[in-house]
Amino acid sequence: MRTSSLCRWAAVGVLAAVTPALVATPGQAYATGFHTEGASSLNTSAWKSYVLGPSTPDVHPVQAEGRGDVAHPQSLLKSHGPATTLTTKAGSAPASILLDFGKEVGGTPYLDLTKVTGSPTLTLVTSEARQYIRTPAATTVSAAAAGGATQVTLASAANLEVGNTITFTAAGGKPVTRTITDFDSTARTVTVKPALPTDLVAGATASTSPGAPSSDESRGLAGVGGPDTFQPTGAGRLTGGFHGGFRFALLTVSSPGSVSLSSLGVNFQAFRATPAGYQGWFLSSDDQLNRMWYSGAYTLQMNMKAPGLNSLPDARIYDGAKRDRSVWTGDLLVQIPTLLTSLGTAGAPYVKSSLDTLLATQRADGAFPGSPDFSKRTSPAGSPLFYSNNYSGYGARAFIDYFRYTGDTAYIAAALPALRKELAYNNTFLTADNLVVSNDRDYWQASQTGEVTKYSIDYYILLREMAWLERSAGSALADADDAKADAIKTAVMGKLWNPTLGAYGQSSAKPDVLVEDANALALQYGFVPAGKEAGVLAAMKTLWTPYGAIMGPGLQDPTGHTIEPFANGMETAGRFAAGDTAGALDLMRRTWGPMIDKKNPLYTGAFWEFKNSAGGVNRATASLAHGWAASPSVQLTEQLLGVTAVSAGYQSWSIAPRPGTVRWASGAVPTAYGTIKTEWTSDAKSGRFTLTAQTPAHTTGTITVPVGRNSVITVNGRAAKDFGSRAKTSGGYVVLTVPGGTYQITVTQH
Repeated sequence: MRTSSLCRWAAVGVLAAVTPALVATPGQAYATGFHTEGASSLNTSAWKSYVLGPSTPDVHPVQAEGRGDVAHPQSLLKSHGPATTLTTKAGSAPASILLDFGKEVGGTPYLDLTKVTGSPTLTLVTSEARQYIRTPAATTVSAAAAGGATQVTLASAANLEVGNTITFTAAGGKPVTRTITDFDSTARTVTVKPALPTDLVAGATASTSPGAPSSDESRGLAGVGGPDTFQPTGAGRLTGGFHGGFRFALLTVSSPGSVSLSSLGVNFQAFRATPAGYQGWFLSSDDQLNRMWYSGAYTLQMNMKAPGLNSLPDARIYDGAKRDRSVWTGDLLVQIPTLLTSLGTAGAPYVKSSLDTLLATQRADGAFPGSPDFSKRTSPAGSPLFYSNNYSGYGARAFIDYFRYTGDTAYIAAALPALRKELAYNNTFLTADNLVVSNDRDYWQASQTGEVTKYSIDYYILLREMAWLERSAGSALADADDAKADAIKTAVMGKLWNPTLGAYGQSSAKPDVLVEDANALALQYGFVPAGKEAGVLAAMKTLWTPYGAIMGPGLQDPTGHTIEPFANGMETAGRFAAGDTAGALDLMRRTWGPMIDKKNPLYTGAFWEFKNSAGGVNRATASLAHGWAASPSVQLTEQLLGVTAVSAGYQSWSIAPRPGTVRWASGAVPTAYGTIKTEWTSDAKSGRFTLTAQTPAHTTGTITVPVGRNSVITVNGRAAKDFGSRAKTSGGYVVLTVPGGTYQITVTQH
């Protein structure tokens, strides 16, 4: 079967019914709001406890930890009680307090001061991970120091702080650890106590613990963030700059003096969605999967920039809360479905304005930039980065996704000429053998050469989606797109399949390298030779670790990406498509389970950009609230719960649960015609399966339920056989074709 644009690695669905021509307007309901549904048994409030958005825009820390002379640090958690006082004396460790907000937040921090003594300098830094809120010094001794000395000259005085320890280690020598009492950044000297016990040679290494306060933000890319420095003279409120995403804040009195605070908080400025703001929701018998769904939704909310923020008038969907804070086309392929199935109409303007930036920066040759607003060094609006030819094609697919979920016919009709130009640009990389050759980085940031399996399948997907869109527009171009896609599929299957691997190789240049992403897409889009699916699933499982799947043997991004949630989302989609629900959920638990574990030191309540081979991250700038990692949310809605859009705006839809071992699931999906609500229960032992669905008027769809050899199926109390040709049995399932309405289906074994 052909798969739809909503599928990719965000979901798996069926490309079937044709929508009206683009001059029709059913999807315009999306711009003004959904139809409302009456009360029913499908309405439940139990899911609301999983929502992570703060209840008010004034957010306060949940834990506080002082270092140095700090009195009453816990008062900042309640904003009442005795004032929190930080006092720093010359030659002593600067007083500091580490605030933990418990999860990712974003906005402008503020301090309410009640008293200031002396002339203190206050420094506030933020970080998503506690391990990166201080940076240890790592330097060398630049001039020999004699035993008994208390001052040492260093190659660098960066990241020194009074009160920290410093350890000197000469080659073959025993480490010497001392306490820093002073340092001179200009002279690059450090004063220590007690005195050195022996001579210290030039070239010895010097490292400190725990390090000086630091920010994990990248001001050059994001255009925001970095340390906030204050020099208060009296009581009053101090407000810092905007910080896109952080869990921890470290306040330090970095020069002698004292301050007393009654409150420290954050004015939350990401998209703040309380339960009332969710137009879609998900709930199941599996608590871990529930937490994944809402973490994915919260990740997207942290990625949303409100109109007017950061000197930009329009709304945007950024790739990460902290970094890069830019629109990225590859990320949009996961972000758009996640956002529109959770926030619905509230998210649509953010999608449109982000797509508008692609239209505004499209090159004359048709290429969309991978990021239309990447570097913020010279302008808050950034500048386009033509990052990769494959990412350029992702841009066109993002427009089609928006149309599929919303049915916004006017918008897609205006964008269609630009999408055709992009398609023509991608076609320039197609060889006479109908395979894609492109010296391209894709999401790995490492070039792939030869006829590349994944790039060829990606172009196939774009052609199929464009064919679907052209038919929706009543265009005759659809048949040519389909024919070209068919030729690519034949070429990939004929040339890039490796029978020794029992899977696809990376490319014609590296045919023996097993890769996760290409084989995941091959499963999802029907490229695997008939009967070989189990072998591909098994081959891909050899790439698994306890923390998720690696990209392939020796395939590690030069900057440390070993386990990519982006690619792991492709694999879970491929496993769902191949009927391996158990494998899909197993990989979800490995990859995303640690991210939602509150005991994990990297927990933010959001999903991470990548992992290293040990399941952590290897650099301070790693994003711990990154939109491209949010695929579990939409896959749980579209695969486990089973609701997908078949035609634009869900005018036609499919409800086809893949329960696996999950006992029950329920949820709601916003559409242009009303809300689809469904719930099911599955008892594998007895073979009983029940499903209830409420679907909007003026729509049609299919409901698919699993059946056994001796199953009895009833629909609203009637035998399924009474539905005649509208009920068909196929491969262990009964598929009902029905108009919008309410349906109660029961499958029992006899």
